[in-house]
Amino acid sequence: MRDDDVTTTTHEESPHLVALAAAMRSLADRVSTEDGRPALEELARISIERVPGAQWASLTILRAGRFRTEAATHDEAVRADELQYAIGSGPCVDAVLDDSMYLTGDVSTDERWSTWGQRVNTELGVSSVLAQRLSLLDDSGAVAALNIYSTVPHAFDDEAVAMGLVLSTHGSLLVTAMLARDRATNLLRALESNREIGVAMGILMQRHQLTRDQAFDVLRVASQDSNRKLVDIAAEVADTGVLVIDRWPSASRAQTQAPAV
Repeated sequence: MRDDDVTTTTHEESPHLVALAAAMRSLADRVSTEDGRPALEELARISIERVPGAQWASLTILRAGRFRTEAATHDEAVRADELQYAIGSGPCVDAVLDDSMYLTGDVSTDERWSTWGQRVNTELGVSSVLAQRLSLLDDSGAVAALNIYSTVPHAFDDEAVAMGLVLSTHGSLLVTAMLARDRATNLLRALESNREIGVAMGILMQRHQLTRDQAFDVLRVASQDSNRKLVDIAAEVADTGVLVIDRWPSASRAQTQAPAV
């Protein structure tokens, strides 16, 4: 942590933490049947409900070298995030890159992020920020952070930091599940694409006596000719048995005699 020392949670706060943990577990369970993003929106919403002093919240993911806000409660939170992405510095960005938690009392005078702090304070009225990196449970290479904003200086006390810790801990489950679902969906799409392409190639090979490489090449030519995706061309061939290449000599709108390339 990069600000004042934070004390541990007292026994009186424990019931609130237990209730919060139960709410986060429910959200994690929902990810198995949803695409993940509605649950992330709910996490952001609960953050401003449960963290004392919070007004806006967002979730940042760094993937393939690019920062992106995946969920937010308000447009102001998105804008505060995007200013950090553009500048390349800020509590959210640094929490992601440094594997840490950052707390600031008044960003307009915080020397750690002087450029961003002055701009976000002037443009959006942000004064306090609590940014916590999420410890994801896979090796996807993605990194995430939970960002909580307030227009009140020194808005986040020890209880807020404790609540933020629980939220970010359980939020890591949501983001991990979402990323896993994204990868599974992309894999299924790739497999489906390969299946459609394979079917189309088989049709062309049987009907026009093409080799495997020739069949794939004419699909590529048709894709280039029509400025359409290869998988869409393949699906059309699989459904109709017809391959149309308008710019190939003697092309027929009814059924093209595919050239041996």
